[in-house]
Amino acid sequence: MNHGVHFMAAIAFVWNERRENTNSTRNKVIPMPCPEQLLLVELVRSISVMRAETVMQTVKEVLKQPPASAKKQLSLEVCMLQFFYAYVQRISVQNLVDSWPSLFPLLKDSVQLYLPPPGQFLILGVLNEFIMKNPNLENKKDQRDLQDVTHKIVEAIGNIAGSSLEQTTWLRRNLEVKASPQILVEGTNMERDVEDIMLAPVMETSNITPSVYSVHALTLLAEVLAHLLDMVFHSDEKEKVIPLLVNIMYYVVPYLRNHSAHNAPSYRACVQLVSSLSGYQYTRRSWKKEAFDLFMDPNFFQIDPSCVSHWRAIIDHLMTHDKTTFRDLMTRVAVPQSSSLNLFASREAELEQRAMHLKRLAFAIFSSEVDQYQKYLPDIQGQLLRGLSTRECQLCSQSIFVSNLFRV
Repeated sequence: MNHGVHFMAAIAFVWNERRENTNSTRNKVIPMPCPEQLLLVELVRSISVMRAETVMQTVKEVLKQPPASAKKQLSLEVCMLQFFYAYVQRISVQNLVDSWPSLFPLLKDSVQLYLPPPGQFLILGVLNEFIMKNPNLENKKDQRDLQDVTHKIVEAIGNIAGSSLEQTTWLRRNLEVKASPQILVEGTNMERDVEDIMLAPVMETSNITPSVYSVHALTLLAEVLAHLLDMVFHSDEKEKVIPLLVNIMYYVVPYLRNHSAHNAPSYRACVQLVSSLSGYQYTRRSWKKEAFDLFMDPNFFQIDPSCVSHWRAIIDHLMTHDKTTFRDLMTRVAVPQSSSLNLFASREAELEQRAMHLKRLAFAIFSSEVDQYQKYLPDIQGQLLRGLSTRECQLCSQSIFVSNLFRV
């Protein structure tokens, strides 16, 4: 098609013009198109010479070299990808599968183009849409290409997710959350000003606080990552996922250690992400130690009520997928670390630590299935009686265990 790049650039420009000015229902991260925008999708689909392969090749060219006149007015790449995401959702499965030779170069090149973060979110959305419709490619080389591009796209989103973190010292790789406000991603409504930022010209967005995008990146990963990786990597290839997940967890854990109010949006997204990953046994190596350490953190119970269900899932998977983790927890309850590591620890500190371990044990039981820990009942009862016999722990022990022992 002659002048295909200019035609698709015009589609992207009109796409932006047709977006609704009122707050409408949107996906948490990727805005949902309005009816007038969807007319553009149907228009392109109705053009006989604009086959799916042609559309993909043309979109790739627009992303690589947007017309200069249009780029001054808005982030044409983001508008183009919003259109393309809606287009991919509405073409047939067979049409999408047959177009893989054209889709793969688009996905591969997009990683190297350093698109603005909203554009990278849309690339992950397109990839996820393809995998949901066609998780298995017959050609082994195509499957390896799919795995490779998935790894690179997820890694890029992970870097955005970690953009609200900073190193504590230049000598160590420890990260902590920057003391800056974070944009809330709540329910299905995305604030209008955030979408305006996402569609602003690239040069104008270069000075925007990274946290504008980090929460959205974490939210998107929480929604799609676990299932996406499970579909792309077959049963005999799951080990390839672990290094990628370890890198993701490197960014996730600092958010989960921070219980401040300004970090709440990131904390909620990270808990949801770890919860979704914990449902897959092969991911355990990437999050087990970190989850247990967070569970042992003195500030663990300073959590938002909306995160309780996710933490219950995490702790349930943590305790039930092997035979040692729950025993380790029981050992900590029986022998507080302060008494084993410090001979001069105060009695009050030891009692407080024991009370916290009992509280953790109660939460682990609360997170389990009925009768799951029945064989541990004598040990649990022994720890309960030991706690009740100590005056300082009596109220804590009673409030925690009276309701939970019935679940054992």
